[in-house]
Amino acid sequence: MVISLKKSRRLRKAVIILLLLAGFLLTPAGASLRSYAVMVPYSWIHHGNSVLKRNNIRFDIPGGIRTKKADWYPFVLTFNDDDGLSWFLEEEVEFTVLYNFGHYLIRQGTSSYYSPDSPYYSSFYGGYIVKPKSEARKFGFLENGAVDSTALARVPEYDQKYLVLSSLGCPPEKRVFSQNIVSEQYDVDYAGYQGWVRLDSEIETNSPAHESKEFMRGYLQYGRPLGRLDHDEDFPVINLKGRAYIRYFDELKATVVLFIMAPAWTTVNECDEEILSNTFILYEE
Repeated sequence: MVISLKKSRRLRKAVIILLLLAGFLLTPAGASLRSYAVMVPYSWIHHGNSVLKRNNIRFDIPGGIRTKKADWYPFVLTFNDDDGLSWFLEEEVEFTVLYNFGHYLIRQGTSSYYSPDSPYYSSFYGGYIVKPKSEARKFGFLENGAVDSTALARVPEYDQKYLVLSSLGCPPEKRVFSQNIVSEQYDVDYAGYQGWVRLDSEIETNSPAHESKEFMRGYLQYGRPLGRLDHDEDFPVINLKGRAYIRYFDELKATVVLFIMAPAWTTVNECDEEILSNTFILYEE
């Protein structure tokens, strides 16, 4: 009888702790933990089926925990979408994206990705790896070695229109993505390798600002939106700054793109210097 009573007390304590934890996760302060609890295992599953895993590639991009200030989400996430990009490009490719976005705002209980007052509004950084089925195909490059900016632009266009904006409920006919290259530099040393091409660009695309009408899957990672705020419509078109480093790896028969997208060059430069430049790429035979 004594043993049963002790077990009963332990059970009650466990139930109370679980209820308190569940209650905390439903508060704004617990929103970031909800996101981590969903996105970290989801990312791990995608990594297991990624171009990286299939080709013994180690592709590490630092997360927000690298810096001491609140800037980016702590972890870089992985998403694999061979079929989706193959459909969009109308050619068979393997495709994996590593990405990160603005940190969570504790009081608001959502990502700074939604906040126009944040330097990380509508911002992302990360990496793409695109491996065409044809080993003779150097995706993103012309035969003379120059970058094929038209082909390269299709990758972030697909990402923004069909992965990001679709997950937030932006109607297909409203989705916008275009970029104008303002600077092009060849033979750049970056992330431990020579021969990168650096492109800076002006970008037009949709803001994530919108009124939530129903639950969307994107809310699992970014949290719920803050509304239209100072905009008159959902998902208004805004201007952003972009930077990309592109390199074709002969050993991998794949093109790697490292990218940053943010409202101001200050944020782009800061992310480049403090985080993205510390990317680590290693492959095994």
